[in-house]
Amino acid sequence: MPAGRRRDWPVRAKLYWCTTLNVPILGPDCPDGGESVRLVLTDPGDARPAFNHDLNIIREAYVNETGTTAGLERFMGEGVTLLNKVPFMDLMYEIVSQGVVTGRVYWDPAPAMWRLRFSLPGLKRVAGHEILPEVKLRYGKKEIARRRTLPNTQGYKPGSQVVFTSNGEPVGIGYVLPAGDRIRVHSVYWRDWPEAYGRGASSWDDAVKANDYYLYYYTSRAIKFIHVMNEKVGKPVIVSYSGGKDSLAALSLTLKTGLKPYLLFNDTGIEMPETRMTVEETARKYGLPLLRADAEGGFWRAAPRVGPPGKDYRWCCKVTKLAPLSRLLEEKFPDGALNVVGQRAFESLDRARSPRVWRNRWLPKILNISPIQDWTQLHVWLYIWKEKLPYNPLYEKGFDRIGCYMCPAAFSAEYQFVKQARPDLWARWEGFLREWASRIGLEGETAKLWVERGLWRWLTPAAQKKRLAHRLKVELPDWRSIYSRWLDPALLESRVEGDPPFYARFDRGFDPESLAEQYSVLGAFRIGEKGDGRLVLESRAGPRVVLEGDTVRVENAGGVLGRELLIDAVKLAFRWTHCAGCRACETSCPTGAIRVVYEGGRYRPIVDEGKCIHCKLCLDNCPLADITVERIYAALMLDDPVAWRRKGRRTHESVIKRYLALKGYKVEEKEAPVVDADFLVDPASLSGGED
Repeated sequence: MPAGRRRDWPVRAKLYWCTTLNVPILGPDCPDGGESVRLVLTDPGDARPAFNHDLNIIREAYVNETGTTAGLERFMGEGVTLLNKVPFMDLMYEIVSQGVVTGRVYWDPAPAMWRLRFSLPGLKRVAGHEILPEVKLRYGKKEIARRRTLPNTQGYKPGSQVVFTSNGEPVGIGYVLPAGDRIRVHSVYWRDWPEAYGRGASSWDDAVKANDYYLYYYTSRAIKFIHVMNEKVGKPVIVSYSGGKDSLAALSLTLKTGLKPYLLFNDTGIEMPETRMTVEETARKYGLPLLRADAEGGFWRAAPRVGPPGKDYRWCCKVTKLAPLSRLLEEKFPDGALNVVGQRAFESLDRARSPRVWRNRWLPKILNISPIQDWTQLHVWLYIWKEKLPYNPLYEKGFDRIGCYMCPAAFSAEYQFVKQARPDLWARWEGFLREWASRIGLEGETAKLWVERGLWRWLTPAAQKKRLAHRLKVELPDWRSIYSRWLDPALLESRVEGDPPFYARFDRGFDPESLAEQYSVLGAFRIGEKGDGRLVLESRAGPRVVLEGDTVRVENAGGVLGRELLIDAVKLAFRWTHCAGCRACETSCPTGAIRVVYEGGRYRPIVDEGKCIHCKLCLDNCPLADITVERIYAALMLDDPVAWRRKGRRTHESVIKRYLALKGYKVEEKEAPVVDADFLVDPASLSGGED
């Protein structure tokens, strides 16, 4: 990795290899006094043990890449193996065997197969087997690096990996370009690496014993941290348990302090059965009260109305996680609690920048702590094996993370593991995707690849989506064409700039009750007219909101104010007809003004105008309003797929500060967003008075 990239990660793991015992260690000192070497890994270096399933994938990739098993056992090496996830368009791991990186195993989404990219130590191990096409050079490394491509005079197959040699020694690798006429130089080996450092057979039991001191050190620190925080906070203790390895380690450490915590499980409704089983068995094993934040089918209610979630369209997290967790914690712990979380700094950049103690912006009463913030995956697994903890069996089936089985943030390689483990679950999801592909106008091979190769994971025309589509040779329709079919009702035309009135016209009208039952959310309005499919909301300051037939219109308000008022009105109308029943609005309302009722086979949000203070928190915390309308309708209105980033929109920071202030927490004062005009907030209602 270039030196400049290192600054991207605030933390980097320091792992070593004991050459005499041939095992990885968590510090520089071998327990037998032997020599150790620092592992050179791509940042952040969060390496994990390779299970048998992973080793089989490496073997499969080796054969896919070379067409032979010759040299395979030498390539696999002696003893235990580590995998270190590295940046790639899909799932890719560095393979660490006997203290060196022998190559990278990765899922190639174009041919949908596992492939292998050799490093210098890996090529040295298989020397003499001639497993890769060879390009003999008459010049040195600097020359091939400068040229960047070389002619494919030998006629090697497009996509093939080739090894460049000089004087019989490997000096780099390249790939034959799709056209077949040239070879792209991919890597040049500037440094000479040994074939291996450690020698001899080794097992993970050996690794656990070799790391006994380091595990004692890290465990003691974590237990002390939990104990001190518990003494300081003096609140009920919860352990957030996902059924994954990190939260399992956090639970075990908490139990070692003598505490009997509540076990909190967020059942999204799209968890693997093995995960639910693991959670229930763990609660029984340790005799802990299990609190289940149940999404109650919210995902499958919402998906047919708003489409599959995406990396840039994450409505699912609010429906399945935030809303049920907020309801449960507010009910069970109204005075707050201490929540032990298995968060680690090496999981993501956001978590790397996170402190060990923090509060969630939507759950300010809950204090979260992470006792394993500075642990790598290797720390966690060695601890689990030492303590003989019952971990989720999915880890031995290729799963690197435990969570929703069709999470759009996952790699398409991980979906292969779901298909193998639970084909029934994946068949249901692919069936839904095929129906949605038809709805948005995708046909034939384009629809097939959109579903099967993971193009559905992006809503916007993101760079990653374009790159994958290019590799798959798929020509996707313009985003406007897809967006215009995405939601029901479809947006036909709109005007949100120029002179008012501003309007949005749909292919069918919204129910006037959608605004009549929620209008106070918009501000200090009153109902001026109602009847015959028409509703008029009036304010003393002049702006009017009119819902008539197939059109939502804002009069007497231009500029940013009129634009945002129109979008908010559309959000209310859409929320009324598409409510998924997650009740995130109820949890976020500081005055209890909103409630979600179930009538006529549908969920409806009802607002008590006498209690409503027009803070819009229910709107900004609604996944359908805040995400779906912003990502689809607002994008079409403003002809911009990232219109949700527009200047003048209420920022998340302002929403959070309003929420905390209204809940009684002290926050820094900051200038209000431009859309929070005086007439939208009735001072009398804020002070409890009457209009």
